Amino acid sequence: MMRDIMFDVFGNGIFVSDGALWKRARHATSTIFTIKTFKSIILPASNKSMEGLIQVLSSTAEEKRSIDFCDLFFRFTLNSFVQMTFGKDLGLLGVQHADDQEQKKSTLKLSQKPNTFAVAFDYAQDHLEFRFMLMVGWQLVERLIGSIGKRFKDSCRVLDEYAYSLIDERMASQMDQRSDYKQQEPINTDLLGLFINARDERGGGLGRTELKDTIINLMIAGRDTTAEALSWAFFHLLMNKRAIQKIREEATEIFGDEESREERVTYDNYKRFTWTNAVIFEALRLHPSVPKNVKLAVADDQIPGGPTIEAGDIVRWSDWTMGRDASLWGPDCAEFIPDRWIDEKGRIKQYGPFKFHAFNGGPRVCLGMNLAIFQAIKLTVEVFKDFELEFAPGWLENVPKSEAIEGIKSRYPTPMYRSSLTLPMANPMMISVQPRAL
Repeated sequence: MMRDIMFDVFGNGIFVSDGALWKRARHATSTIFTIKTFKSIILPASNKSMEGLIQVLSSTAEEKRSIDFCDLFFRFTLNSFVQMTFGKDLGLLGVQHADDQEQKKSTLKLSQKPNTFAVAFDYAQDHLEFRFMLMVGWQLVERLIGSIGKRFKDSCRVLDEYAYSLIDERMASQMDQRSDYKQQEPINTDLLGLFINARDERGGGLGRTELKDTIINLMIAGRDTTAEALSWAFFHLLMNKRAIQKIREEATEIFGDEESREERVTYDNYKRFTWTNAVIFEALRLHPSVPKNVKLAVADDQIPGGPTIEAGDIVRWSDWTMGRDASLWGPDCAEFIPDRWIDEKGRIKQYGPFKFHAFNGGPRVCLGMNLAIFQAIKLTVEVFKDFELEFAPGWLENVPKSEAIEGIKSRYPTPMYRSSLTLPMANPMMISVQPRAL
């Protein structure tokens, strides 16, 4: 059922396939997450997108405006993933400056110049969420309301054509390079190049459709999950200002006080940001990017300490509920407390993937976990190092809140969620920006 709902966008990619197809897709994806890839592809792409984000924040501060950080993070992650995957800049972090009439308004808008790929990307994902809400009968609805089905098909076509055009261009280029005796091995400057040259257990490479499915799955997985984790982390940080100060103190210690040094988070130093890592993990514990899931049992099994599962049973669980389970996390389970992640020696505690399940576990543990952690730490550290952030006047008081859970205490309510496969905020998170006085 899930595969039928998601196939038009995900194809036979890693998130909707099983058996031999899944093993092949996972093997291809796993081969790219190496130290060399982080340093030569992921870090440069992340730096380029960070430069765009910093320019947006600087413009916001200069014009004394507020900005929707949820939208900003979605733009950052999509821009950086397309950059590292295809070597292309979507230009999603440009700024649209207000004219005289707009000067009365207090919100800075990111450039609204349409990007066909980004628009199609958003609509395709939104439509999948529509299908999941219905679960049964979505095919009939799409046929009866032709405009819905047509726009979805058009969006999928845009995604496919964009990916295929770059794949075909790159494969032709690499064939030309191989025909040149002076260069036997192509130089990979993005993930697409790595995927094209990846080999499976039989020594064969990925076909054209497999390449498209693999890279689309990677971008979809990375865009929403990281952006939403950052949104929730920043919300809780602005509700807990001491946590922000500790991020800055940690950055000062790691970067040092030398003004001539480039103060950036890199692959070599990101694991040293223990407190910032704890902040991200705590945000994910309370707001896991995939809050609920479902599996169909193909054989009888026994859940340790739980019920017997029979073949054909549907097993559902909620990582969001697990994060608020006092038997797992103690009576303060609903509170944002990054300290719970740091042991007596100042290191990140390892709770195990089936207690802290934000990155899945077992054979399907998230391959992009370190990439997501790296990007989240990098953005959080570099933003708070240079800027002072505050919720826009009136935003916290007026934004709709989630209902309290009986028996689960929390010092403050959180903004409402939007119904989704992932866990975005239902409304924009408006934040005012000022340059930090150093």
